[in-house]
Amino acid sequence: MVDTAYILCGGKGTRMGEISTQVPKPMLPILGKPVLEHIILQCKINGIYNICLITGHLSQIIEEYFKNGRKWGVEISYFIEKEPLGTTGAFKEMESVLPSVFWILYGDVIFDMDLSKMYGFHIRKKAALTLAAHPNDHPFDSDIVKVDETDRVIEILPKPHSSEILARNLVNAALYLVNKEVITYLPDGRSDWGRRELPRICKSLPVYAWRTTEYIKDMGTPERIQKVTEDVLRGKPAIRNLKNLQKAIFLDRDGVLNEDKDLIKSPDELVVFPFAGESIRQINKSEYLAIVVTNQSVVARGLTDSAGLDKIHAKLDKVLAESEAYLDDLYYCPHHPDSGYEGEIKELKIKCTCRKPSPGMLLAAAEKYNIDLSQSWIIGDRNSDIEAGKAAGCITVGVLTGNGLKNLKTMPDFIFGNLPEAIEYILTKPHHNVLQKLKSLLKNHLKGRPAVIAIAGNTGSGKSTLSNYLQIFFNKEGFKTLKIELDQWILPQSQRGKVHNLYEVYRIDKIQENLRDLIKGKKVMPPGYQRHPTWSIEPPVYLLEPDTDLVILDGIIAFETSKSFKNQRVVKIYCKTSPEKFTYNLIRLNTWKGRTKDEIKSMFDSRKKTEYEKIEILEREADILVEY
Repeated sequence: MVDTAYILCGGKGTRMGEISTQVPKPMLPILGKPVLEHIILQCKINGIYNICLITGHLSQIIEEYFKNGRKWGVEISYFIEKEPLGTTGAFKEMESVLPSVFWILYGDVIFDMDLSKMYGFHIRKKAALTLAAHPNDHPFDSDIVKVDETDRVIEILPKPHSSEILARNLVNAALYLVNKEVITYLPDGRSDWGRRELPRICKSLPVYAWRTTEYIKDMGTPERIQKVTEDVLRGKPAIRNLKNLQKAIFLDRDGVLNEDKDLIKSPDELVVFPFAGESIRQINKSEYLAIVVTNQSVVARGLTDSAGLDKIHAKLDKVLAESEAYLDDLYYCPHHPDSGYEGEIKELKIKCTCRKPSPGMLLAAAEKYNIDLSQSWIIGDRNSDIEAGKAAGCITVGVLTGNGLKNLKTMPDFIFGNLPEAIEYILTKPHHNVLQKLKSLLKNHLKGRPAVIAIAGNTGSGKSTLSNYLQIFFNKEGFKTLKIELDQWILPQSQRGKVHNLYEVYRIDKIQENLRDLIKGKKVMPPGYQRHPTWSIEPPVYLLEPDTDLVILDGIIAFETSKSFKNQRVVKIYCKTSPEKFTYNLIRLNTWKGRTKDEIKSMFDSRKKTEYEKIEILEREADILVEY
């Protein structure tokens, strides 16, 4: 590991206004400590003990505070600029005494990083200079870094930018690992790394971009220093350090973020959903990373190349940035397994491990960003998204936009109408309080005789969402659960004829018979029910094992069927929604199933008395009422 860093502290901080006229910008406080002190402490954590502070404006204040650095367990020396030399001039003057490789940091850029990862990248790439780079929510006024498929920097576009620019959202984060040879390329006198020298040097030397999701923030304006202060108070910098396990929300592209137009070949064909920007912005503000994983066989088919695909993703980045949103990373699979077509790229027509439903892209992201896949989610509109997520160990979410989960063979953990609904649920955790309340109610019953949670409510009231949440998060806390979906016993529409009685539709006699067998320790396979006419999901097999802590009954008739569990603690939960939301959910669900408006109205009228109103009465029996 490189143990020497040079920190640029000589700027006048003109963007800070009067706030920095009496105090140098690196000495402005964050939670009672100068920004520069936070940076020096990060250096020490990363094994950087030799620090040179390059000062100028109000340098005596910095020297009086830090002295020789021994108070912080480091050795601090000083280079005082007699006149402003920009961000490169001091290095040219110190060229003869510089070590073979060193860090360059900025005194107004606070960070919390595992620098050993960036160092390892620098060595593997045999780079002359490695710069830290990341996407941000203001790429329009940042220095944009263009890289090739190996992460070598091919161009740096200094700010400001034309509104017509089409480039990926990857910006220079102003943190460098530099080999001494680079200094020979610098001019004497005043110059600047970001605006002048790096755009030139990357044409001659191997300059690489270390893309990171870790916390690196310029606090060069009053607004940004306030934001950094808030982030530090919330512990966000430490959370983002790659020494710590990360959590991600993985997103399919077509049908989730943008209209699924099939084989999008150019930026003009990409139509981003209006809600995508705000949804991604909410992820950016959370503890999750936002990472796209997308199959893009347009490359293997020869319909575009990697450069063309990069332009498509540049447009996606640009549209998201208009909402102050960004993707932490984007992985794509260029392959396709079927060959023998005109114009195809034969070397890409292979069976690979990255194309969904294989989990390769998720596993690659997990390795790079130290992601805990068991605490991460994937949102998609196709069976391949769900299967990839399951294979990786993620929580899976299907949405009804795009392909709309047609031809499903694997059931997702959750289903929502679109991306905003999914993100709202993941981030607000509306059922967390129910989980905590149940743990309190059942604390004397868990880890003994299994307790029963019966979840009832009308169509579209969120029963399955709640039951799945409880199963997943009780399991994560070490409780063994068995979730029984009572819909698996529903008579298919084609067999109902004139049957309108709710209990006959659900074949309650068969359910009760099967539950008795289950309690006796027998395996039970229900007849099965396909929620969508194109689905072909295998019915589950239920077995009540001796060490089961919880049985969750999910379905309209859950209260009635819970009577099969005698001498066991039963908690009844009723899920309720507003009349407006009930109608909205009913129409959307049945439209998705392919029913016409007239068919939906007829169904509603026929079931209003026989089903919907009868179910509403069950609210009186509930131990817990959940409104969502």
